[in-house]
Amino acid sequence: MTAAQSGVQVVRLLHKAIKGKCPKLFEQMAGLTDQRKRKDYQVAELITGALAMFLFKETSRNAFNNDQCEQFKSSYFNIFGLRLPHMDTVDAFLRKLPPCELENLKATLVSGLIEQKVLHKFKLLGSHFTVAIDGTGVTRYEENDAEQTCSHKTSKNGKTTYSHYVVDAKLVTGSGFAISLASEWVANEPDRNFNKQDCEHKAFERLAQKLKKHFPRLPLCLLADGLYPNKTFMEICRSNEWEFVVVLKDESLKKLQEDIKDVENKNRHSISNSDKRNKGNTHIERNYEWITEPLSHGQYTVHWLSCTETITCKDKEAKATTRFVYLTSMEVNKKNVRDISQAGRTRWKIENEGFNTQKNGGYNLTHKYSRSTFDCFKNYYQCLQIAHMINQLAEHSKSMTEMLDANKKLTIISLWKNLISVLKMGGIQERDLAITARGQMRLAG
Repeated sequence: MTAAQSGVQVVRLLHKAIKGKCPKLFEQMAGLTDQRKRKDYQVAELITGALAMFLFKETSRNAFNNDQCEQFKSSYFNIFGLRLPHMDTVDAFLRKLPPCELENLKATLVSGLIEQKVLHKFKLLGSHFTVAIDGTGVTRYEENDAEQTCSHKTSKNGKTTYSHYVVDAKLVTGSGFAISLASEWVANEPDRNFNKQDCEHKAFERLAQKLKKHFPRLPLCLLADGLYPNKTFMEICRSNEWEFVVVLKDESLKKLQEDIKDVENKNRHSISNSDKRNKGNTHIERNYEWITEPLSHGQYTVHWLSCTETITCKDKEAKATTRFVYLTSMEVNKKNVRDISQAGRTRWKIENEGFNTQKNGGYNLTHKYSRSTFDCFKNYYQCLQIAHMINQLAEHSKSMTEMLDANKKLTIISLWKNLISVLKMGGIQERDLAITARGQMRLAG
């Protein structure tokens, strides 16, 4: 397969992901608030321009503008059926657009995927979608912005660093999906009543309200790290009828840790399983342990389980042992202990396939896409999340997987470089996309 052929194939998959999985995307864009006096472009054209910058992994507004030759614009029009505006025009529109509208659009698109049962096969125990909760730093400033929204940290030498920090809820799967459902910023907003600086815990409380608003009846199981096993987190999950699997650190919840140690052996159970990887050169043994009786943490009931993983490499004769400990709201038994433990470990997807990919995989999350207003920056963040979701549908399709398996030298990075090359050569024809859009996109895994 040539570079041009692989680039065209990626465009076809992206086109199919938009038309097949997000069929009403452009109609929903048209309903966004438009405060402009001069309207040379449709709202859908402006938002699609922002999405395309992230879809094509251009890394900055300037880089995207530099690629906008006539052949590129022609290919762009054949893909989206829309004109491509200059990114300064897009930026001017995003400055005035309320960020909540793009987040609502994102939630609507995810709801569409759920209605199409695209992600149903990845449910935990066949009943709950696994949603990881975590925060990450996005940008840093040496001086606070005019809106005074940045959280800040002062070093030992007295230097203060300001940063934008976001807490996200992403639907994660073992196959590698990390799709943003809702986002909440850790920010010292002028209109928010607080005595101390905003933090991740407070942001999660607001994030939970958004999750319940956008997905009121969706069965969720929240996955969280060792920052979250507290009464507030458990109360939020119970009041919203959500399950949870949360990391239990050795130094956390001392009273509960003592109760776990005091449990008699008759209430403890364990099973083991083995797995071989890398053509048999790596041997993985996992030992699962759980307590049958529920434990009390204040007025809440929790269940305890652990997984001790030992990895042995035959060639290097190396041996590494890691222990993972979790608290969960679900009753643990021999049939489900492996699935619940694996769900707890799936939380890492929000950091690897989620934040790390968005920072280092071509989306350039830490780039200051707009310095004008914080709301404008939030809008770019939401466009990034929507584009990342669409790209994931293409990257996890069977067609993409088969193409990568058949061409060992191809990578996701090289495919997107080929995509840009094809666009700049004007090699995308509308008739080719019309043919590929008829087929159904199937996910691998």
